[in-house]
Amino acid sequence: MNTLDVLVKARELVSAPERWTQRSFARSSLGNTVKATSRHAVCWCTFGALQVFGAGVESRAYRMLRSEVGGFLGKFNDTHTHAEVLAAFDAAIEAERAAL
Repeated sequence: MNTLDVLVKARELVSAPERWTQRSFARSSLGNTVKATSRHAVCWCTFGALQVFGAGVESRAYRMLRSEVGGFLGKFNDTHTHAEVLAAFDAAIEAERAAL
C-alpha cells in the first residue's frame, strides 16, 4: 500500500466522529483502550488509524501528517477537534498527491 492509500484509508477510518478518539490509539465499544490493530477496536486516534494500515513513525504517511500538524501527532489529536484532524488528513493527502 502506498503513502497516498494509507492516508486516504486512515482518514476514512476516522471520518465519522464516533470512529475517532482521543488519549488512546484505539478503543473498544466499551471505551476500553485497545491496540489499534485489535479486532475489538471501533475508534482510533490519528496515529492509531495510520497503524491499522501498517504506518509507523518511520513511514512517509506519518511524516506527511506530522508535517501538516506541525509536531507530535498525539498532542495534536488530543488538543484539536475532529474537524481539525480531518483537515490535517486532507492537507497531507493533497500534499502527497502533489508530490506524485
